[in-house]
Amino acid sequence: MNGSDPHVWERLEPAWHAAFALFVLVTAALVVTGTDAPTLPGLALLTVIGVAHALLAPPAMRAAPSRLGAAYLAATVPATVALFALTPVGSVMLFVLFPMVWRLLGTRAAVVVTIGLVAAVTVIGTVLSGAAPGPGYLALYGGAALSAVLLGLWITSIAAQSDRRAALLAELERTRSELAAAHRAAGALAERERMARDIHDTLAQGFSGITLLVRAAAGEIDRDPAAARWHLDLAERTARENLAETRALVRAAPPAPPAGDPLPVALSRSVARCGEAMGVGATLDTAGWDAPAPGRCPPERELAVLRIAQEALANVRRHSAASEVAVTLRRADGGTRLEVRDDGCGFDPAADRAGRFGVNGMHGRATELGGTLAVLSAPGAGCRVIAWIPDACPADPPGLAPEALAPEAPAPEETARTAGDRP
Repeated sequence: MNGSDPHVWERLEPAWHAAFALFVLVTAALVVTGTDAPTLPGLALLTVIGVAHALLAPPAMRAAPSRLGAAYLAATVPATVALFALTPVGSVMLFVLFPMVWRLLGTRAAVVVTIGLVAAVTVIGTVLSGAAPGPGYLALYGGAALSAVLLGLWITSIAAQSDRRAALLAELERTRSELAAAHRAAGALAERERMARDIHDTLAQGFSGITLLVRAAAGEIDRDPAAARWHLDLAERTARENLAETRALVRAAPPAPPAGDPLPVALSRSVARCGEAMGVGATLDTAGWDAPAPGRCPPERELAVLRIAQEALANVRRHSAASEVAVTLRRADGGTRLEVRDDGCGFDPAADRAGRFGVNGMHGRATELGGTLAVLSAPGAGCRVIAWIPDACPADPPGLAPEALAPEAPAPEETARTAGDRP
């Protein structure tokens, strides 16, 4: 239970006070209409019980056990016993006195008071009846005391169970609130990571390409105006595509290849742009990639393949100094297999380098969708990026062993990596 959900005793307290008042009124009516006892003394005792309950019971019940509870019982127990001695109708008030004893006292004290109260009532009843004490008296007293104690213990056990349930519910509520907060934080973090990755894979790459093209045009503007214009035209085209990517990110449109083109078409545009920017041969082989049936390969999976390819091509353009780039798109093991290969300078994947966001982002895209990614390279041996994205997340995705996925085995000096970037 939380702060706005009161304990069971607090929820039932108004009904209990109303029931207590009803018992007082019924007993008063019986005292007034009875002929076997003085009316004024009986009403005086009921007044003591009623006033004590009105003044002491509400705070005592909320702070039990406490001195207030002991003070309440010190006033009401003798008054109730005296009322019973005055008239048998006083026994009506015993029905509400016993629950108050067990509510306001600890278990041991409640047992002692209950046994004493039963003994007092039994003795008074025996005296009033004029019967001599005997085995029947002891049996009656013992049975009444045992019944009262067992009833009190039962009431206490119910209250204890209620306390345990209240504590459990409060703990569950706290846990649920903590989990909800953790889920919100995780969702916000995942969204930030997704946005950072999308910005890196689209806008940052585009701006990097534009910078390289403008720099090349600046170096050629005096000696080769035609080449400078060609680089500027390519920079303008890249900027337009970057603008389209920015608008798509702002709209938070469902993931799909740019311009809604099929994956091979969008990928061919990225490969051609890389070849144009580097002035080298760049090829795309999609002969082994059969367009899946509608709904078989969700758009976000095609987009992941495209983004991985774009990041790999951006690394080739920035770092490889390659003279040839080859991209292969295949269907394999119920998914899409992508390979980006260059014959550039290569690098040591085991080297400790800062700024690995690119390949880490590629790896994250693959693993989020149940796929795998490998980077194979060595200094002077070029680089191969191999990714596999399933059509649906499998329970156990196939591994990306180079001998199983690559059309040819890597050179002995090549090293496989799942994260990293060029120096």
